[in-house]
Amino acid sequence: MKISWRAAFSLVALWLLSILGSAVAGEQMTGRQIMDKQKQLHESKDEDFRQDMLLIDRNNNTSKREVANFYLKTPEKLAKTMIIFLSPADVRGTGLLTWEQKAREDDQWLYLPASGKERRIAASGKKNKFMGTDFAYEDLRPENLDTHTYNLLGSEAVGGQDCYVVEALPSTDQEKSESGYAKRKFWIRKDIFFTIKKEFYNKQGQLEKISIDEELGKVTGPMWRSKKVTMEDLKAKHKTATITTERKINKGVPDSKFTLRELTKK
Repeated sequence: MKISWRAAFSLVALWLLSILGSAVAGEQMTGRQIMDKQKQLHESKDEDFRQDMLLIDRNNNTSKREVANFYLKTPEKLAKTMIIFLSPADVRGTGLLTWEQKAREDDQWLYLPASGKERRIAASGKKNKFMGTDFAYEDLRPENLDTHTYNLLGSEAVGGQDCYVVEALPSTDQEKSESGYAKRKFWIRKDIFFTIKKEFYNKQGQLEKISIDEELGKVTGPMWRSKKVTMEDLKAKHKTATITTERKINKGVPDSKFTLRELTKK
């Protein structure tokens, strides 16, 4: 069957319009929709992974720690996480347990072997740094989409990758009061909806910390993970780098792993 040049032109025009329409629709996603998409694509049921943690001071002196990390998404769609230090000897057995809560502040407990008991992290203390690292306790919580407002600021390339730039602002009185940040910014790759850069601004509106995710790879299905994450404190001129050495995803980490008994286990 022959098609006239006018019909062929019309088909091509419609095809181009559909592509342009899809592109425009993608650009019109809201900040919250982008965050929802990221969560949908990259959230696992459970994870078990090991990391080398490097603490790097302003003179580039480096100390190394080894940590084990565990993650579980409960049937209620809430996250539980556990971080346990494996070495060196002076921090071995130290742990942080976090339970995400839906209608109130997340629960966090720190266990120091020297004390022999866990200590609950007060809401006012979650802005403090965790174990001499550049991560605050609140940085180690799951991202709570319901206590923040997410604004799409535009687009910007990072490392040659086109990214959405999304601003996160505390939206509840509790979050505004207890967070150490006035705002954060996320650079989220448009092709895979994965955050590769974050900026953290203090209550005075000053840029305080920068986090960079590197060495990305697909782990299963649509899920991606970064092998290396570096958090830099610009004022202290100090960095914490975590390098994942082993990772298991959706292999069945039990709920019993995320208990105070497990946290304080010798």
